[in-house]
Amino acid sequence: MDGNAHEFSRVWDLGYLEVYGLICPGGSLLLESTCAISDDDDFISISTFKCQLYCQSHLLPFPLGVICDHSTLPPSECEGYEVPMIFLARISEGLAPSLAFRFVSFLLIFLLCCFELVVAEVDSEFKSLIDHLRRYFQRPDLFPPVFTIEKSVPNKLSPGYIFLGPYEADNSGPYIYDTEGNLVWSGWGNSGPGNAHGMHVCKYKGANHLCFFQGIQQNGYCRGHGVIMDNRYRIVKTVTPGGGMASSDMHEFRLVNDGKTALMTVYQQRQFDMSLWNVRTGMGWLMESIFQEIDVETNQVLFEWRSLDHVDPSVSYTYPSHTDTSGTGFEPRSPWDYFHINSVDKNNDGDYLISSRHTSCIYKISGKDGSVMWRLHGANPSFKNINFSFSQQHDARWLGENATHTLLSLYNNGYNGFNQTHPYSSGMIILIDHVAKTATQVREYKPLNDDMISSSQGNMQVLPNRNVLIGWGNNAYISEHDEQGRLVFWGYIDKDRIMNYRALKFEWEGNPTDVPALWTYSRTNDGFSPTTFYVSWNGATRVKHWRFYGATNSTGPYEFLTQVDKRGFETTYTNSTFYLWSYVEAVDGQGRVLGKSRNQFTFIPSPDLQGYCADDFCSKAQAYGLPGEIDPKPFIPPVGINSVPWIDPEHPESHYNLGQPGAPAPTSAPQGAKGLHGQAGWVVPVMGVALAAIGVFLILRVNRRQRHLHRAKERNSSESLHEHESKASTGAAGLRWWDWRRWIASHDEPHHYFPLAEQRPSSLP
Repeated sequence: MDGNAHEFSRVWDLGYLEVYGLICPGGSLLLESTCAISDDDDFISISTFKCQLYCQSHLLPFPLGVICDHSTLPPSECEGYEVPMIFLARISEGLAPSLAFRFVSFLLIFLLCCFELVVAEVDSEFKSLIDHLRRYFQRPDLFPPVFTIEKSVPNKLSPGYIFLGPYEADNSGPYIYDTEGNLVWSGWGNSGPGNAHGMHVCKYKGANHLCFFQGIQQNGYCRGHGVIMDNRYRIVKTVTPGGGMASSDMHEFRLVNDGKTALMTVYQQRQFDMSLWNVRTGMGWLMESIFQEIDVETNQVLFEWRSLDHVDPSVSYTYPSHTDTSGTGFEPRSPWDYFHINSVDKNNDGDYLISSRHTSCIYKISGKDGSVMWRLHGANPSFKNINFSFSQQHDARWLGENATHTLLSLYNNGYNGFNQTHPYSSGMIILIDHVAKTATQVREYKPLNDDMISSSQGNMQVLPNRNVLIGWGNNAYISEHDEQGRLVFWGYIDKDRIMNYRALKFEWEGNPTDVPALWTYSRTNDGFSPTTFYVSWNGATRVKHWRFYGATNSTGPYEFLTQVDKRGFETTYTNSTFYLWSYVEAVDGQGRVLGKSRNQFTFIPSPDLQGYCADDFCSKAQAYGLPGEIDPKPFIPPVGINSVPWIDPEHPESHYNLGQPGAPAPTSAPQGAKGLHGQAGWVVPVMGVALAAIGVFLILRVNRRQRHLHRAKERNSSESLHEHESKASTGAAGLRWWDWRRWIASHDEPHHYFPLAEQRPSSLP
């Protein structure tokens, strides 16, 4: 104990019992389900907590090699693995406890162990509540689901962003996150109304685009259409099925043939004789699974396959009224979904691979006539399973195929919410031997906890570096595994609150058409009040730095403040000086300016509000009035009060400065910190010198005219100029070359003065 005392800090002192705990900075506390208590005459050891440490963080205040269950963990084995947190209790010298005290101590320790699960649940709910209240200051319209990372080994991850489509959320829609859990792009509202499923990077017209299904959720299926969006997040094409039937379904929208055609699923109600299933008093209704290959440009149907033409409903493992999505079969609003297609893939030979959840079978479909070429698993399998089984599966994909073997992947749910066939869900890679007629599982990808099982949805994606990404369906967990199946990433989206159909990972470059969003705040408007900047640019992936500029009025001049690195979705920067107006520039890794925000007026709380605000932000109000008021109501201020302080009456046009939208990067980096607000820094001094020269010229000219007038007054200040004939001018020869009168002067006629009220120029001789 004494040799490692520096590794512990005292947590509390019970008089005779001093309790020490291992400090775990940079890690998150995780609670074990059991705890071990050992007691000798000197120490009580409680292994109750776990602390997640990362060697890469370099935040440990002590050398690696810490006490772990009476053993040490060498640095070579520390790669993001969990290290037990040890609590040690030492009995103070001279205070040997009585039996009663020892009993109370053990009881206290026992209660700590027993209540750890309660504490964990409270902690989880508290964190969820905090996350639920999370907002972005400069984009309060965005309320994305929070992506929480529980485990990550960064040097083992594949490159790219994570693409999700969470639904049953406050802001359902397509989302992109990085592997640190930061939001990259929120497509809520941009993609249209409804949910978005299966967003992924696709090739369309030779360029990277985003493809996903967008539509309205039904009972286990959807109604909607396919969406193709360019890298500026503009919808460039929508794709719908043909053939005079229902709109497309969520389970598949995938471009094939270099983006010329699309695979789509359709769920279509059909009248059906269901007397074999005891529907005897009238017409039964059945949901038929359909997939089509569609010409993207014309929506022409190039190929169509219908489940009833090739798979009899008698092979289904999901009967009417069997699950929450199977349907009763009594009416078109609740048809029996006997097949439930949930993925379609196509190989180079033109054949298709489809997955049927409710028959627990994978089918190879002929691209010529739609016939079933073979079946993997299900009621009538074509192969003998050697070392595996699956049920209620999703997302079957071809990985490779030749004349003798087929390699494919799938996500095995093993559960439909009512019947469970496996202890946990998993990703599988299966090798089919067409000669031996066998199927062998060659790799299994397990969840972090061996008891996690998903009753619906889910997918598995083999990444370019042979890592595997898995979306765990209705549990909304996402994991990444290396080629050997080891877990290198584990996180979740708003656990127990929402669902996510598929999780996918791709490299992506986004260049939005809008401008960076900026919000600034200062508690007061005196010069010593700091100004806090909040900036983001939804969907912009090339931004590496932010340049901040401030001014005392809307028209400038704007002073360059600093450049900071981009941090997460929203970057925060605080300057010690007050600036009433500001803007920011987005800068890439080569120093090129990608875009500029609009000029932003700094929010300053009124004196009555300042007491409820901090130096860097104001919390949202909870109620009307002040604390203690009885039944407060909102006020209606008198008409004419200016409550919008950012409108500048002298420069109203500044309010309509809308910033500089995203554009292709310039070919060269800017020199120094020159902003887009006027861009070239040399323009200001040159214009200043020019204005000064003009001012001097005007002053000299006025003085010269004054001297002429003084001479006229000296001649006869009371003499009328009416009909006074001036002396003839010496003509153009008497003027300097740059005087404009040299080129238009008249030499023949004298000049006459006349009262404008009495004569017109035309009346002169």
